[in-house]
Amino acid sequence: MSKLPIKVQVGIRDSWDNQDAPVQRAIKNVTEVIGVGVSISPEWPPLLAELDSFYPDKATLVPSIAAAVEACCASLATLADDEANSEWADTLLERTEGHVRLSLEVSKTREMGMAWSGQRKSLIISLPKSVAPSKSYMLSFFTGNLLKIFEEKPKHSASSSADPASVDDWADVAVDNKTGNAAVIEIPQRHAIAQQTQAFDMIPDIDTIPRPDELLLRPPYHLTMRDFNSSSTEIQCSHSPTLQFLSDYLKKWARTNHNNTTKPPLAEVKLHQSAFGLGIVYDRLTMAAESRYTAQEVSPTILLALIEGVLGYKQVSNDGPFWTFRRDVEFRASRY
Repeated sequence: MSKLPIKVQVGIRDSWDNQDAPVQRAIKNVTEVIGVGVSISPEWPPLLAELDSFYPDKATLVPSIAAAVEACCASLATLADDEANSEWADTLLERTEGHVRLSLEVSKTREMGMAWSGQRKSLIISLPKSVAPSKSYMLSFFTGNLLKIFEEKPKHSASSSADPASVDDWADVAVDNKTGNAAVIEIPQRHAIAQQTQAFDMIPDIDTIPRPDELLLRPPYHLTMRDFNSSSTEIQCSHSPTLQFLSDYLKKWARTNHNNTTKPPLAEVKLHQSAFGLGIVYDRLTMAAESRYTAQEVSPTILLALIEGVLGYKQVSNDGPFWTFRRDVEFRASRY
């Protein structure tokens, strides 16, 4: 907090943390209307870094962000309080698992955005790269977008070719919920040419570099894996969707420990959030054996098969229980 400009700190104190501030009253009101908790914790330093140039007067930054959240909460309360939207309200409670989480990000454009993240179980408010729009516009925007936020989007169709694609040609990977098989979406080889590494003769200005959650979606992707005597395995990766895919696959096929009354999986898989960037970005995955009431061990071989055989990473080095991988071909946008 101390690194923020004084006007931003004052704005946080008066326009956000103050329980009498309009945004806090709006959060309290929507909580009472829907009957479950509503939470949001802005990451002020990254938000300031992204929006700094659009708010020459720093005293207006926090009030503008607070106004957007207030408008979103007001729209939520209005929709949930209308009997005509009872089905939508039920879907909201089901998807959020009884606790509505709001997250703030910055749009890549001058347009405001609103989306649902199934991975985060969160409603994502994307602030525009511009001065905040009027309150009336935001109320109309959030009301319209919230009503259709849970509509299913069309998915990519998996390739049905009988010939296996070259690993370097693979562009997108998803798990088929019916078969459990990893489906690979192919693109022509001419579109999968690895980008040439650009040489720089000087260190760039940090203001010209994208924020970490955007930067790390570009290749090359780096991945390391360490095995700890078959009791646990740790993967660190610069590409968050890679870790999310591995986590989803392992959790889907994890066997149950029937010797424990709570029936936990035999292997516990956890994703760990990165300390950098906006939103939820993962940079580490751990897989550990459920050692209570069983002598179960975890083998890193399933991870090696997924990393090299499905995701197309190339091994760079191997020193005993430590592996290093790299992928230079960009993944297309996926459900992660």
